[in-house]
Amino acid sequence: MDTGIRRLLLYQFLLAGVTSAVFLVIFDIFSAVSVWFGGGVAAANALFLARCARRDALATERTPQQSLVAGYSCMVQRFLLVALLFAFGLGALRFEALALLTGFIGGQLVMVITGIKQLEQK
Repeated sequence: MDTGIRRLLLYQFLLAGVTSAVFLVIFDIFSAVSVWFGGGVAAANALFLARCARRDALATERTPQQSLVAGYSCMVQRFLLVALLFAFGLGALRFEALALLTGFIGGQLVMVITGIKQLEQK
């Protein structure tokens, strides 16, 4: 696993932990668990994105059209993965919506910030 994705997952884990502690103090244990699930959805999204990027980097013989199709199919797959995990968390497990979304948004925010920092370094 790449160092960048490890760092991203570490930051997502830390932010989910802090957010979960805040929800534990303000609300209850169930809300804190819901935050962790939302952070897990964001982490799964990041891992799936890293998988797609690695597959695209290894496929050097692709035409630009094939690379575009691969990028769009990865985007659709990630969207479906996140939607299914949200449906599972909110529907089957009955997690708190606000807490789950807070954990997910925090994880996505970490992904955006680390992506901007990587672009600034290049």
